[in-house]
Amino acid sequence: MSQNLIRAEKVLNFPNNVDYKARMSLDVVMNIENSLGSIMKLALRFSEGDVTQTEVMTILTLAIRGGGNDVKNSDIKNLMDEMGIPEATKMAGEVLAIALSTGDKVDQKKSEA
Repeated sequence: MSQNLIRAEKVLNFPNNVDYKARMSLDVVMNIENSLGSIMKLALRFSEGDVTQTEVMTILTLAIRGGGNDVKNSDIKNLMDEMGIPEATKMAGEVLAIALSTGDKVDQKKSEA
């Protein structure tokens, strides 16, 4: 999975060579919060393993739509079914982590140049 932390983007690799660019813009984060509540609390629940597959599907669907893809919940649900619960949950957690990234590594590389 390649990623661009400056743009909060990541290419998500699903089974059967299905790839989608996901983007966690402010609009996407706000849509996730409108659907699921505080993104900070959601990230905390992820770290504790307290997350539903409906939440995983919502995060992935909204992030992938933010990447410019026209997908439905049912599309993502089918992909999640193919990859399994642990991998789908991990992928959604990685997408959340990108949204909450401070960009420290990016800033550090700029200052070293």
